[in-house]
Amino acid sequence: MGCKSTSCVIGTTARTSFLLQTRAPLSIGHLAGRVQRARYVQTLCSNTTLACPRKATTGLRSYLQVNSPARRSPPSSTISRLLQVRWRASAAESQSARVTDSEVNARPTVRTTAVPKAQKATQGLRVRLAEVLKQVRQSITSTGGAEGEQPPFPEFRKLWGLASTQRKTLILALALLLVSSAVSLTVPAAVGRLIDYFSSSNVDAFWGLSFGKVTAILVTIFAIGAAAKAGSNIMLELAGIRLIQGMRRQSFASALKQDVEWAHKSAGDVVSRLSVDTSIVGESLTSDIGDGLRAAVTVLFAGSAMLWISTDLTLVMMGIVPPAAISAVFYGRYIRNLTHKTQDAVGRMTDVANERLAPAAFRTITAYNTQNMEIKRLGREIQSIAEIQAKEARATGFYYSGTGFVGNCAILTLLTYGGSLVGRGLLSVGDLTSLLMYTAYLGGGLASLTSFFASIMKGMGAGARVFSLIERDPKIKLGVGEDVVVTEPPAIEFRNVKFSYPSRPETKVLNDFNLKITPGSSVALVGASGVGKSSVHALALRLYDPEDGTVLLNGKDVKAYKPETLRDVFGVVGQEPVMFDGTIAENIAYSNPRATREQIVAAAEAAHCMDFIRTLPQELETNARQLSGGQRQRISIARSLCKSPHVLLMDEATSSLDSASEYLINQTISRIVGDGKITVWIIAHRLSTIKSASTVVVMDNGRIVESGTFDELNKPGTRFRELMAAQLGSSKKSVNVAMHSSISAGNQPQPSRAYSTRAGGDSLEIEQPWSVRELIEQAPKREAWSSEEYARLHKSAGLRVPSEAEAKPGASDSLLGLVESVRQEQKKE
Repeated sequence: MGCKSTSCVIGTTARTSFLLQTRAPLSIGHLAGRVQRARYVQTLCSNTTLACPRKATTGLRSYLQVNSPARRSPPSSTISRLLQVRWRASAAESQSARVTDSEVNARPTVRTTAVPKAQKATQGLRVRLAEVLKQVRQSITSTGGAEGEQPPFPEFRKLWGLASTQRKTLILALALLLVSSAVSLTVPAAVGRLIDYFSSSNVDAFWGLSFGKVTAILVTIFAIGAAAKAGSNIMLELAGIRLIQGMRRQSFASALKQDVEWAHKSAGDVVSRLSVDTSIVGESLTSDIGDGLRAAVTVLFAGSAMLWISTDLTLVMMGIVPPAAISAVFYGRYIRNLTHKTQDAVGRMTDVANERLAPAAFRTITAYNTQNMEIKRLGREIQSIAEIQAKEARATGFYYSGTGFVGNCAILTLLTYGGSLVGRGLLSVGDLTSLLMYTAYLGGGLASLTSFFASIMKGMGAGARVFSLIERDPKIKLGVGEDVVVTEPPAIEFRNVKFSYPSRPETKVLNDFNLKITPGSSVALVGASGVGKSSVHALALRLYDPEDGTVLLNGKDVKAYKPETLRDVFGVVGQEPVMFDGTIAENIAYSNPRATREQIVAAAEAAHCMDFIRTLPQELETNARQLSGGQRQRISIARSLCKSPHVLLMDEATSSLDSASEYLINQTISRIVGDGKITVWIIAHRLSTIKSASTVVVMDNGRIVESGTFDELNKPGTRFRELMAAQLGSSKKSVNVAMHSSISAGNQPQPSRAYSTRAGGDSLEIEQPWSVRELIEQAPKREAWSSEEYARLHKSAGLRVPSEAEAKPGASDSLLGLVESVRQEQKKE
């Protein structure tokens, strides 16, 4: 079956067609003949929705396989991803191309006729086969670890190429190893000569030398062998340490350059590769290679010596070598596969352990008393490791017991036949003894070669995981593009952006998102949870690339810039402040390693950290991991300010702060924005933080539904007012604002609604009668205020209660924030 056109529909389903654009006429029949392996057909058909005949499906997969690196079959997920891109034609086009479900299920079809011009014009999957192959290669190259199918084991030359970095050390170590091995192999010959000398007083046993001279020579040789062995062991250990050090450095560097999505899924697996896999590879390239070389020399020398002593006996012994070698190959391959599975299981176990032992998770587990459940969860991962290791133990036990049995039978045969040769005078007792010892050496060498082969297979299995990490190319590569050069806050624009997270491609987070950020302004992103606010920050930092649309910096697509220089423009304060193990000063300077002490203190002052830092015994030298949540958040803000960024991204950055600290932080941000030196981009739910922004942007369902100033949006009927009402727990669509003044006692219970007389103040709704004293006592930071102070605060807040209001829940925090803000102003007075 052929296709005369360069555009062929290779499969159809109801209302959907799949179009493959090729550079030349495509013969599906020709492609189908490339590989005749039914499992490829079955795998592809089960993992795609293509309604193609088996031959056509096989042909496409075959073509991709033949043209992919190392002629490896691409993962089914890759083929599925490439071919499951669907497009819908217009009504007329879809009507002409429509196939009923019954027809598709009854007999899938392939259309090889030329595609109509109307369909060619339709936006859809028109990919040149060469481009498909390019995507396959990229997918295979970038596939690694926890995210998909493991690549096959790297060739031995990769491991040897890694070992070549320690070429001189390894060559010297192996030379010394040869010397020590040669010395140890002289022992059987010397023992045989000594036996003949003492049993028959044969003066020719030592080639005419006296016993004293022979003893002195042997002692000298043994001393040289001991020194050579010590030197080789030291050299091999040093080479192994350096190799492991280099692999861990490269693996960690590669891990830090990967995509954020990959890091979320693979943290524990990376730790396993850094700790366990690199050690296995390092040992395979040093100690195991040394053992293998020693075993090879032993087998070669011992076999030669046996042939020299008695050809007949040696040929009898050599009968066991082919079966042993064949069994060693199968055993090594089996162990290699088990090692790979073991390391994958260890990576999964590490993921679970790291997640559960993280401080926040540990507190949650303790609070809910779920220790037993987590023990069982980790136990299942440990059990999976144990099951794989049990298979390895059984295989090892059967293999070595079998080889041991065969070896013992060979020794028995040697003694029987050798004894008959001694009885007939064809062989001396000393020669038989030497031959027996060389036989033991030969058996030990063969066993060591088997272990060496198994160890190399383990090293290749572990090396596959290490190399897949080191060689993995992230989707967003560092160092690619031009440098970002800005001296003032840049203009940022989102133009028709569509975005879904790779882990949830079916969920559209942003859909036709458009936003312009004016340089030097402060913008608050507002919306319910899950509408895509944090995703906007992630795209600005280019932690992800949008599926469609463009993110612009000063009018240029951010993809044109080096990601690292783009991120230098931003300072980031996340929802969950991260403190690294180190001092407070080190954590503040983390964003700017060259920061002076004065810059660190200035950033801490701007973030209002110095008040609590001065109360600590070691002040800035205190370990940052000892701080509370609110203190950590302020340190995180100080860290971002220490960088002197052009754009400050704050994602619920004041959520862990008390209202007084939040008020001061907002004042600092307002002052910075007023200077025009920085653009502040805030994601917030707190009313006080939102009010500090010059522009408020309301998001819903991945789009912007409203934007303007706080006063413009704070009107009845707006989506913003609905969000604020929901935050305060109101069931009404709007919250009225009153401008009245009254005085009441601080500890006097009040009805349900209070109005602020301060400019821009909203009505604050609570669940039950309240008093200022009770609200203040609920504060995270409690202080012993007198009744007079309560009364003064209440008076300054200017609260009164309308009798017609209903009791509503949720305003205690907002009211408390208002009162505490007033208190701070009173302190200044």
